Amino acid sequence: MNESLTAMIRERVEKIETMPAIPAVFLPLLKLLSATEEDVKVDEVVRLVSYDNTIAAQCLRLASSPLFGLAQPPKSIKGAVISLGMRRVETILMTCCLGQAFPVKKWVLDPEVFWRHSLGCAMVCRKFSEKLANSDHEKAYMAGLLHDIGFMVNCLSFPNEFAKVMEWACQEGIPLWDAELARMGFTHCETGEALAEKWHLDDDVADVILHHHAIEQSQKAQGLVALVHLSDLLCRMRGLGYGYYERHMVDLIADPAWSILAKEHRELEGMDLVRFTFELDETVEEIHELVATVFGAAPVGA
Repeated sequence: MNESLTAMIRERVEKIETMPAIPAVFLPLLKLLSATEEDVKVDEVVRLVSYDNTIAAQCLRLASSPLFGLAQPPKSIKGAVISLGMRRVETILMTCCLGQAFPVKKWVLDPEVFWRHSLGCAMVCRKFSEKLANSDHEKAYMAGLLHDIGFMVNCLSFPNEFAKVMEWACQEGIPLWDAELARMGFTHCETGEALAEKWHLDDDVADVILHHHAIEQSQKAQGLVALVHLSDLLCRMRGLGYGYYERHMVDLIADPAWSILAKEHRELEGMDLVRFTFELDETVEEIHELVATVFGAAPVGA
């Protein structure tokens, strides 16, 4: 991509009037909640949730929804966290935090579909990472969650162009990434990387955002990029994609990303991939339930 196009993307990202700064509690919450559920301390989550009144109110409102089926609606943040469970709270917090930055009414892409894929990819990345020695589970979760954040930018900064791209991709049956490149000259990868720079996200996560469709171009965190790419494919195979030319049957071991990741993690050679794939079905079901409940209980970022 030439320098003038890169500069244009960055300039338009900077001028998104509806995009406030990243919520102050977002990164601390992400760091805390990306740990294993057993290691997360309820009081720490409550403290961070309570720091932001909007998020605290949303958490209580959602916890009181009959959709969660709680016998006794919680009357405190701590009660809500305990009643909902850490993973439900995780979903609520992520959608609320980023919902503040990207109001749903501004979206061109269906936000519920986006969150199913992003949260699904985050959870698959964490599960995948847990199978690997010396792997940073926290960073894997963050990278999976944010890898497609450029779609958010495109919805706000390039709404007309992006709407036409999605329509064309659907009509022609081509990958959305290819359609973006053909019609816009850039993709959600570049706009996402520009946002990552604006928000001062981790360099490795920014590398994933930029290169998850072009792993071989990664110079910083190629192993992490490969892990996210494979998790992305797994999500699409299990019905957590966007609906634009999804590949439901993929030989993951034949994908170049597998070889790249295997160079850093030899234990992949003994991994029972079939079993791991089917184990994800429970995660997929959980994601559908959580996202449907969050969006059904109250508008996020309306």
